Amino acid sequence: MLNLVLAAAGREHASRITRITLAVGREAGVVPDCVQHYFDQLKAGTPAENATLEFRAVPLVLRCPHCNREFSELADICACNAGAEVISGRELIVESIELADTPRSTRQA
Repeated sequence: MLNLVLAAAGREHASRITRITLAVGREAGVVPDCVQHYFDQLKAGTPAENATLEFRAVPLVLRCPHCNREFSELADICACNAGAEVISGRELIVESIELADTPRSTRQA
C-alpha cells in the first residue's frame, strides 16, 4: 500500500502525502490497528512521514445467484438455497490520497 501511494505521489511530483484513506471490507481479514502500526513504522523518511491513515469500513453484501436478493449475513441466506455471491466486503482499496506541495501547472500564452 505504501509503495502504491508513494508511486502515485511521485507521478504527481508531490513532496508530501498528507492523508490516505483505505476502504476495508468487513470480511477482508484486515486489522486496522495492525495496518496502522506497520504504516507508522514504514512511512518514516518518506513523503508520507506525516500522513494520517484513515479507514472506511465496507459492509458485507451478499447476493443470491438465483433470485438476486441481497443480504448482509450468511444467516439471512434466502430460501432458494442457491448459495451466495460476495458483492462487497472483502476489499482493501486505497480509496484516496491527499497530496501537498505539487507543482502548479503553468499556462503558455
